[in-house]
Amino acid sequence: FGGGRQDGLLLKFTPGLTALQYSSFFGGPGSDACFVLSINPTNSDIYVGGATTSTNLPGNKSGVIGSTYQGGLTDGFVFQLNPSMSSIVKTTYLGTAGNDMLYGVQFDKFGFPYVMGTTTGSWPVINALYSANGGKQFISKLQPDLSAYVYSTVFGTNAPVPNISPIAFLVDRCQNVYVSGWGGGISNSKQYPSAGTRGLPVTADAIKRTTDGDDFYFFVLEKNAVSQLFGSFFGQT
Repeated sequence: FGGGRQDGLLLKFTPGLTALQYSSFFGGPGSDACFVLSINPTNSDIYVGGATTSTNLPGNKSGVIGSTYQGGLTDGFVFQLNPSMSSIVKTTYLGTAGNDMLYGVQFDKFGFPYVMGTTTGSWPVINALYSANGGKQFISKLQPDLSAYVYSTVFGTNAPVPNISPIAFLVDRCQNVYVSGWGGGISNSKQYPSAGTRGLPVTADAIKRTTDGDDFYFFVLEKNAVSQLFGSFFGQT
């Protein structure tokens, strides 16, 4: 156990869930949460993402995007494990001077990891034709060794807090990226404020083009962050 209020926890079970094969804590002296996990299809390495207040997470941080804590109350992170879960290959912070939370890790068929999450800071926009000024939801494609962004972008409105609380993330075989999240109601608590879904962009073929601010939002980003392919609300107005 690394310390703080909580550590992340990683478990591997037999396929029938009859036995635990491996388990491990992950964390530093602060509070750490492991939210998402995905397996690289090219080498079976395990990538785990989440959020942390720890300024010295374990793992090799040489030559990665973020070798040090970036600031704010929380930073996102990704760490890479070998398939046997016996050692950490790399660890990187992903964050800004604001509060950053990483809620998605997925791979394309070539073994490139993609991450998704929320921020209250200025997330970097790199090699992306599509971005929304001041957007507080981020999508980034990383090099497999976590050394650099292939591209990075944001979507949403120029609000001080994220519009949605993300709940789903997918990269399809054509490298388009899908994000869905909830933009109101319970997410408007003092602990996890949400700006809501008002003002989020929708496309002409959207299933639902209007919102009362408390709806689900579904967003599709074209391969290589070229454009928004689809945006729609889901819920009652």
